[in-house]
Amino acid sequence: MQQRWSAMDAYIEAHLLPEDPTLQQAFQNTEAHGLPGHLAVAPNQGMLLQMLIQMNRCKRVLELGTFTAYSTLWLARALPQDGYILTIEARDIHAVRAQENIDQAGLPQTIELKVGRATEILKSLPPGFEPFDFIFIDADKQSYPEYLELCLNFSHSGTVIVLDNVIRAGDILNAENHKPSIEGIRTMYRLMQNHPRLLSSTALQTVGSKGHDGFAIAIVK
Repeated sequence: MQQRWSAMDAYIEAHLLPEDPTLQQAFQNTEAHGLPGHLAVAPNQGMLLQMLIQMNRCKRVLELGTFTAYSTLWLARALPQDGYILTIEARDIHAVRAQENIDQAGLPQTIELKVGRATEILKSLPPGFEPFDFIFIDADKQSYPEYLELCLNFSHSGTVIVLDNVIRAGDILNAENHKPSIEGIRTMYRLMQNHPRLLSSTALQTVGSKGHDGFAIAIVK
């Protein structure tokens, strides 16, 4: 099935996603330095994130988990020229490649990369920091519950929050699986259920070149 899922993604990309040298360069730079390209979003997933930003006319984006900035560039391209992205990456080796890819892209939007633990960086933002219109969380899964609560402090009514990798090939259904990443996602689901600050939320399973996984999506009340 994996071969068919990947072939279907390739078909979608060939028909609906125009070739983009900037994104291709970022992906190639990632692989050239021995970093696993599969950690980045798939191109059709990047386009979905871009479309969500465009539909909601967002100007300010927060991203937790930059990796090498492939997803960051998808997010930035959807913004107006005076748009702003704050992207946070915990690993120095990833951040170096990310900054290279951001610089190479030369996009007009402001992309600020901060290196360190997302929880510490978010807690260090000054009081009155302008909230974000769109938030993409794609970092360590065990911290998803804490990330969600912290991000709500930097959101406003109508902010869209997307959390990646929340299906994990159905491993969250295995009661004997107590990996921190799996427990973190389970806690995230419980937290999102009837959360007083969320207007609505859901999760979607996906299959494709990234295997069997999916997104959770929420709108802030």
